[in-house]
Amino acid sequence: MASNGGQVVDYKSLIDPDGLQILPQWQDFFDHPTGSQLGLIGAIQNIGSLGSIFLAPLALDRFGRKRTVWGGACLMLIGAAVQVAAKDVNWFLGGRVTLGFGTGFVNAGDLLMVLEITYPCACTTFGAYYIASSYGWSWRLPALIQIVPSTLQFFLVPFAPESPRWLVANGREVEALRILAKYHSKGNEHHPLVLYEFEEMKSAIAAEQEAKKSGWADLFKTRGMRKRMFTDMTLAICGQWSGNSMVTYYLNQVLNTIGLTDRPEQLGINVGISVTSFAFAVSAGSTCDIFGRRTLFLVAACGMLIWFVCITIGSAEYNIHHNDASGKAVVASIFLFTAFYAIGWSSVLALYVTEILPFSLRAKGRSVFNIFQAGFQVFNQYVNPITFLALGCITCDQILFDCIIVCIIVFVYFCVPETKGHTLEETALLFDGAEAAARQAEIDANLNEAAIAAGGGTKEPETPPSADDGEKGWASHHDHPEEGSLQK
Repeated sequence: MASNGGQVVDYKSLIDPDGLQILPQWQDFFDHPTGSQLGLIGAIQNIGSLGSIFLAPLALDRFGRKRTVWGGACLMLIGAAVQVAAKDVNWFLGGRVTLGFGTGFVNAGDLLMVLEITYPCACTTFGAYYIASSYGWSWRLPALIQIVPSTLQFFLVPFAPESPRWLVANGREVEALRILAKYHSKGNEHHPLVLYEFEEMKSAIAAEQEAKKSGWADLFKTRGMRKRMFTDMTLAICGQWSGNSMVTYYLNQVLNTIGLTDRPEQLGINVGISVTSFAFAVSAGSTCDIFGRRTLFLVAACGMLIWFVCITIGSAEYNIHHNDASGKAVVASIFLFTAFYAIGWSSVLALYVTEILPFSLRAKGRSVFNIFQAGFQVFNQYVNPITFLALGCITCDQILFDCIIVCIIVFVYFCVPETKGHTLEETALLFDGAEAAARQAEIDANLNEAAIAAGGGTKEPETPPSADDGEKGWASHHDHPEEGSLQK
């Protein structure tokens, strides 16, 4: 439910300049935008998300994860509605900036909501091409479809559980324990794994609160935090400067340079790339605990380099000799490049940059990541159309991206540690060194890890659930039972 917001972010590749600009009615309605105007239309949604990035961590820490995600979904619904009803380009821009503003809240909270409780569509655009309407439904219908994920969030997020780490940090430990027990041990609050996770959360959060690590400056205060933020910010830049923006946001212009100018054919390629990306992203996200985050990053980056080099060579060959075979090779290489990009950057990236951050700074650290990601995305979306218009050729840009991908491979190999198999608190050991290891050893000394690993432990009577404990709507988690129920 929480991750549905990301589907709107992925779906926008179909309603941004790579999708809607293929539709003749969209081009006619907005008077064939080019250059900086086209760049602004593409970038305005990310500009909107930049406006909410600093507000999102305040809302996440004050109101909780699920309320913040729900509020962001409401803003996204409003923005989508304004975009669909647009009467001119200013309306369209207003809808997109509102949609982006809400996306900033959803992106900051959805993964936290899922991660902190976790156990250790393109065909419409294609069909819309053939819709004849004086009101412009060939482009309004694809824009309307993006309401679906936000609507699901609007109705379903209130029934989701709150983050147990946020509950512990706000003095609601009984509720946190019950949620952990419900989702990790079938309701047994005395299961060794649940007790281990619960005590680990309390210890980590208490240590962070004692050190008062809650300000923006604390993101760079210690060596471990500087290492985390360097990793997060660099990965954000890598995700946007790896060539993906060229073959997604402005796909039709890339296809035009290799002689594929037929609009239905371009739409078909766009659909195929979106489906391929989705399939590989889901597959990688489902197996990241098997193969590891770092391994998937390396596989993705190496594959991206191979196929983007092929795109560069094929494009140059077509520009020189106008060989149809070169154009077809470029299309095939784009599909394969997109598949490898999805393996690492569409699935594992958001997970990795969130799980390496400590709880008290997780929302703020995630916001800094979003700033760098959205900022460089805005730069790509705004500058690329101007570059295409000025040069009339994209080979120089492609060579630059080839070099950047090589740098990405080197960075991942030397600077991205593996986090597979660790709890969020244990991951701190990879960045904070001996001090964090000593704190973890103290926690481990008080718990029987052998029993946890075996799933053993004596099942004791469970604490009866309260009437409003059930994570059902907004009415849950307001009563605070006696703390005596936390005793082992």
